[in-house]
Amino acid sequence: MSNPSLPQNDSPAEQQQRKSELARAQQTYVYDHDTRLSPLGVAQSVPNGQGFAPILVGSAALVILDLVGNVVAKASKLVGSDGSLRSPKGAPLDDATSARIQGVLHDLKQRHRELTLVLTPLHGEPERAPAPPPRAPAVALVEGFAQKFVTTAENRAMESVLGATNLSTKNVGDIIKSLLETLLSAAGKLLLDLVGMYGQATSVYDYVSEFQTFRLPEIASVYQDDSIFAWMRVAGPNPLVLKRVASPGASFPVTDAQYRSVMGEGDSLASAGKEGRLYLADYKALSQLVPGTAPDQQKYVEAPLALFAVPAAGAPSRLLRPVAIQCAQAPGAASPIFTPSDGVAWEVAKLHVQVADGNFHELISHLGQTHLVLEAFAMATPRQLAPEHPVNVLLTPHFQGTLAINNAAEADLIAPGGPVDNLLAGTIASSTQLAVDAVLSYSVNQQFLPVALAQRGVDDPSTLPSYPYRDDAMLLWGAIHTWVSRYLAVYYTSDADVLGDYELQHWIAELSSPSGCGLKDIGEDGAIRTVAYLADLLTHVIFTASAQHAAVNFPQSSLMSFTPALPLAAYAPAPSITAGLPPSEIFQHLPPLQQALLQINVMMLLGGVYYSRLGDYDRNIPGAYFTDARVREPLEAFQRELMEIEATIGKRNLQRFPYVVLLPSQIPQSINI
Repeated sequence: MSNPSLPQNDSPAEQQQRKSELARAQQTYVYDHDTRLSPLGVAQSVPNGQGFAPILVGSAALVILDLVGNVVAKASKLVGSDGSLRSPKGAPLDDATSARIQGVLHDLKQRHRELTLVLTPLHGEPERAPAPPPRAPAVALVEGFAQKFVTTAENRAMESVLGATNLSTKNVGDIIKSLLETLLSAAGKLLLDLVGMYGQATSVYDYVSEFQTFRLPEIASVYQDDSIFAWMRVAGPNPLVLKRVASPGASFPVTDAQYRSVMGEGDSLASAGKEGRLYLADYKALSQLVPGTAPDQQKYVEAPLALFAVPAAGAPSRLLRPVAIQCAQAPGAASPIFTPSDGVAWEVAKLHVQVADGNFHELISHLGQTHLVLEAFAMATPRQLAPEHPVNVLLTPHFQGTLAINNAAEADLIAPGGPVDNLLAGTIASSTQLAVDAVLSYSVNQQFLPVALAQRGVDDPSTLPSYPYRDDAMLLWGAIHTWVSRYLAVYYTSDADVLGDYELQHWIAELSSPSGCGLKDIGEDGAIRTVAYLADLLTHVIFTASAQHAAVNFPQSSLMSFTPALPLAAYAPAPSITAGLPPSEIFQHLPPLQQALLQINVMMLLGGVYYSRLGDYDRNIPGAYFTDARVREPLEAFQRELMEIEATIGKRNLQRFPYVVLLPSQIPQSINI
């Protein structure tokens, strides 16, 4: 294969060949502006070769196998020593009820057996090698990362096994659909009720007991702590909302007395604002959500305001602390300001902030501003950049599986009656519109990581010392930017080369065109004029496809699978009084147990499947991906820097509540789940 080249440097015959290749691609990658995501332009269908890799499908199926086993383990407790079914209190069930539940159990076990038989080859030999000697944490992290780069042959072997099983995305989808139908049937609901997985919880243990074969997430033991509530704003699933403010503002009239009651008499609201220590989480965007039902219970979602502060310089700890919450955008008798001294009412107010954060996360930060934004680049790149274009070569691995997962999301995840409709707080129409609006309002140039952090006023470690997402993400942004810049230098010797690259100019035009992708604020006055801007833009694309998506996707399994920590809908309106609520009040607002079970299943699946690794372009393919020898040294330098970042983050995690989603070894190359 010849080295990548710029179109203006090719011969007339080669230019004609490129033109023909692009014409074919434009017949394959076709926009559809008339879907649930209208007016966004998304792929009309998933082109051949752009579907899910067999190994990814197998990984998803393994997670599903565990999910089914989790329910079967709980349900098996109904079976007595003589094989008969008994209620949890030990009383025998009547014949009709017993027969119905036996049918559900049979279906669940049958699906579990089917998956087990299909997936048995993936488990390999039961023997395991002796455990290696212990290593220092930082050394172990580096060694573990290095090993991930040399397991390509093992992954190819697994892919071969998967191919032989005839396992497909459709097979997995059919199994999931069948399981949901079984569990949501009348008999399935009866089964869940009998095993304590249906109806309103009366204690946190009811949610804990839904984890039968899964390890209970660590967040379950600390989620009620105010320090963890604040930590969620800087290292949770959605560390993208917090903004520095000079004051809470007229719409959120927190008093100095309220501030001092939390931060101490030696501090003041005014000084915190003046010193840049005051931060606001504003969920105004959720005002457009229309509360839904699931299936017959009313759901609730607020658009709250939450105020946080950093203790003054010299304090023993300068970790972010929660100060006050208002569960509406405007003050009033029905929307009081809550502080930590309000006891149960404060806990309920925090719950409503978490509901808002979860909906903002799933619809805006996750679906809208990673999946759907990257769809634009995954479509425009093959349509406007020939296969031999260096930018196409660089970006293509970062689009692997993106069109497939987005197509599946549009068809199933955000379909009426699907997981988003069931779990999230809004009607499916209003939830989908919120995700679409998140893309329509997305300003590409303002979302480059250093710019976005500065605009929110959270870029300065001296005023916000603890911000794990910022600190780890900036390391990755820098490494990716260096790699991209050195890669581009192989092909672009000057800004004139960029301006003369007509394929690149067509690419940026399609990205911004309403008839194409319709992205806002992209390019330099409608074009790409400099190598420096091109490096920034491509860094943003790769960062979004890899690190940014990892930051918002993988906490779903580790944090969001435990429903009390981050419920996706409330089932009672926000409190209107600050005192007098009984401790049991919290359970009126938390999702019922069947919704929590669904949340476990969806979050564990979406947050539990990993495919590919950032920087490992040769993984799962024969030979080297980059054939141009001039790229080898910059790529190796990038991989070395990722290993150094792995060690740096590992050391940081020894000094903080661990933040692991931006460890390079945990970051896929692309959005594929």
